[in-house]
Parts: sequence; C-alpha cells; structure tokens
Amino acid sequence: MLRLAARLLLLILFTVPVLPASALGSFDGEAGIFTWVADTNDYIDLGINTNSVGGYAEGWWDHGWGVRASLYRVAEDDVVTAPDEQIVIDITHRLLSPTDNTFLAAGLGWEQNRFGAEGSVSGLRLVGEGRLGVLGALYIYGAGGWAPNMGGLGLRKDLSSISVEAGVVIDPLPFLSLRAAWRYHITDYTGDITGTRAREANYGLVFGGGIHW
Repeated sequence: MLRLAARLLLLILFTVPVLPASALGSFDGEAGIFTWVADTNDYIDLGINTNSVGGYAEGWWDHGWGVRASLYRVAEDDVVTAPDEQIVIDITHRLLSPTDNTFLAAGLGWEQNRFGAEGSVSGLRLVGEGRLGVLGALYIYGAGGWAPNMGGLGLRKDLSSISVEAGVVIDPLPFLSLRAAWRYHITDYTGDITGTRAREANYGLVFGGGIHW
C-alpha cells in the first residue's frame, strides 16, 4: 500500500504543473484507496474474488480546473489477456458548477494499460465527469473516458479503450469519504493475424475510502 500511495503522489506532482497559473487559488483535494471486485472472461479464475486493488488522488482549484490520477491493479498471474494494470491521469474543467458537489466537467487525459510481460500501451483520452449533490454529505457521480488510439502490442493492433464508472460517495465524518461504485473497462483491438476486431472487458464493484480537505 505504501508503494501504491507513493506512485499516486508522484502522478499528481507531475500533472499539477500543467495547470494554468490562474487556477492556483483555493484548493480542494481527496486521496484514498479502494478494492475492485472485478470479473472478466479473461481471468483464469472466473469467480468474483479477484485480488484487485488501487488508489486515487484528485484536486480542484477554485472549483474550475481539476486533476485526477487513478491506479487499478490485479495480480499478473490472475489474467490471461486482459490488462493487469491501468494508470489514468485526467485534467478537466468545470463547464457548469452551481455547487461544490453538483457540476459537469470535461477535459483531456492520458491512459496506460499494462499487459503483463508483453508490455504497455498508452494514449490520450477524452474524459467527462458529472456529480449531483443529494445531501450535504452525499453525492452521486459518473465519469467516463475514451482513448481512441493506443497503438499496438504483440498480436494486438489499433488498440482503444473505454472506461465508465458510476457510484455514490458519503462523508460520514469530517475529512473522511466512503464510496461504492460500478466500473466497466473495455479494450478493443484488431488481431494482427486474423484481422478481426476483438474485445476484452473487466468490470465490477468498487469499494473504497479516503480523506478530503
């Protein structure tokens, strides 16, 4: 877990300088860890008790510009062809923000998918996010990203990726957030030998928590 937290901190530190200087006013942030009860037809064990862990960190400046880094990991031995690690960094801007926890945002990001010993692919992605504050300590959220061109790797070419996550967050105590969500991640590609399109998907419930300020 310490290595995971360190990697997320480095991701945030590398992405913060990209934001414009005018955005560096008031700052709100959150960081935490989660477990992803993931399932996919490419896991060796088709049960839902896969050892999936990850973490996230995000910050908002003046309720306008935001940056978020997320890491999703499963044990390399538990997968056959699906990615065993996904790193995502997004920079977004609120298009509409009537309250802190009710807004629509869009932006650009970067995604890297690792396929075990085969290596990794990465590319730019389009992102969107929305939140709806229900109560003072509760909000519903949804987020999605599309990376249309991630290159090729091994027998895969023309790789692309789509990820969608939706859930609920509650703050039971000051500075503490708990979340439950559903996440779906799709990797599309063309087989180098067959020339046909194929799809690898992993999906499942996300449970986690963190601190916010």
